[in-house]
Amino acid sequence: MSVFWALYAFFFAVPFPMILYYSINYAGGERSALSLSGPYLALTYLSVSVLLWTYWLARIFRKWVLQPLRDEHRTRRLVREGMLRDAAVIASKATGKMIQGHPQLSVTLRFGNLAGTPIQETLSIVDTRPAQRRFDVGKSVRLRISRDLGTLPVLAIDGSEVQKDQGRWLLAILGWLLLLAAVVAYYLLSYHYEHGGTGWRFLVFFHPLLICPLTLLGIGWLFGGGIGKLFLGTGDVLTLKYGGYRTEARLLDAQQTGTYINEQPQVRFELEYEDVQGITHRATVKKVISLLDMSITKTPVIPIFYLANQPQKVVFAADLEG
Repeated sequence: MSVFWALYAFFFAVPFPMILYYSINYAGGERSALSLSGPYLALTYLSVSVLLWTYWLARIFRKWVLQPLRDEHRTRRLVREGMLRDAAVIASKATGKMIQGHPQLSVTLRFGNLAGTPIQETLSIVDTRPAQRRFDVGKSVRLRISRDLGTLPVLAIDGSEVQKDQGRWLLAILGWLLLLAAVVAYYLLSYHYEHGGTGWRFLVFFHPLLICPLTLLGIGWLFGGGIGKLFLGTGDVLTLKYGGYRTEARLLDAQQTGTYINEQPQVRFELEYEDVQGITHRATVKKVISLLDMSITKTPVIPIFYLANQPQKVVFAADLEG
């Protein structure tokens, strides 16, 4: 997610609910006693609020602080134990960035996945030995592919050096501590200025202490791929790309499901294909199609990737190769 969209989403998750709540409930400067919650309901709201904020802060801590450590450990293991593959450099260009004095490159590689199916992938590589021109177009490099496709990373250059950005990691810890302090401070300030001698009865369902963490978790789910898993079926993309077979599927039928994402229709494709053993399978794929690409619903054959041990899991090759 870009910085702009992150700030845009944050505004609607935190400042916007606060502006609405306080402008409506404190329009006259004082809150009406009729809008107070009952004692037990207020305690329920308080408990749910604390649980939501705790869960959100735990997710942020895992993403900002623990995830880099896990990625470092997994990358080291990948470089040490991953399956070797020879890859051809088909595109390479400098990004213009320097990482610890070394140029960063965007390198597109073509190689066989775990099933031997030719695929291509673009990696951001810090070239610590640029004089050797190891990543020029036409050169061959050795890759390591993870045998466990359920977690990232799944691909690394053989012999890569893994280094943690210590400064960024410490900054992430500081940022998380500031978030924790801000949440605690908001609880204290809310109670100090709003309780009016009634304890936590000022808490209602639409109070920002409840709505803000709910919204933050919802936005995190959406931007974390939730909408894709719900409507687009993208949960097995890594497994299909790095462990699947490529073949041509016959299009049996294509019908709109009635669901629209950004005014683009979702289409249900009924496909039939033969696997590497010659066995015929039928599979259903739901995909949101741009109105400009609706001609695909009339195409007699569509390239797909499938899993040999789960033939019903299918994805269009264009979604992996684009």
